[in-house]
Amino acid sequence: MSTDTMISLEAAMEQFKLADEARPLVRQIALRAGVTGCEVKSSYIKAFREDGLHPLHIGKRSTEWFGSKVEAIAASDLPDRVRDKTHGNGMVNWAVDHPVNAKGGSPGSKKRIVQATAVETKDYGVCEVCWQARTPSGSCGCD
Repeated sequence: MSTDTMISLEAAMEQFKLADEARPLVRQIALRAGVTGCEVKSSYIKAFREDGLHPLHIGKRSTEWFGSKVEAIAASDLPDRVRDKTHGNGMVNWAVDHPVNAKGGSPGSKKRIVQATAVETKDYGVCEVCWQARTPSGSCGCD
């Protein structure tokens, strides 16, 4: 990609209509990851890095394509929002989830929030041997 066709992060976030709640975190991540310019795609912002590593993909709900968990935490300072993402071919990268707004989240995130809440509210107990949480069927790490 030519540097002549790249736009600034601010222009990309505006064009992509990224939620206001996510913008401060995305700015911080871009600064720490060395983003030099962006290109808006149909479902994400492609953020090119000065070190030549894989461009970050800034979506409505998360920023993805960090090479390691350590890199994602260093860029975001939010270890509780960092998660791994495994692709169909087995490739793994890391993502940082964006904050959600007071009306239930960024576009498309409602389903994920409802699912997470349902899982978090159910307690199936803890195994007395391995101290892992039991699944709905009662199994644990010992099984």
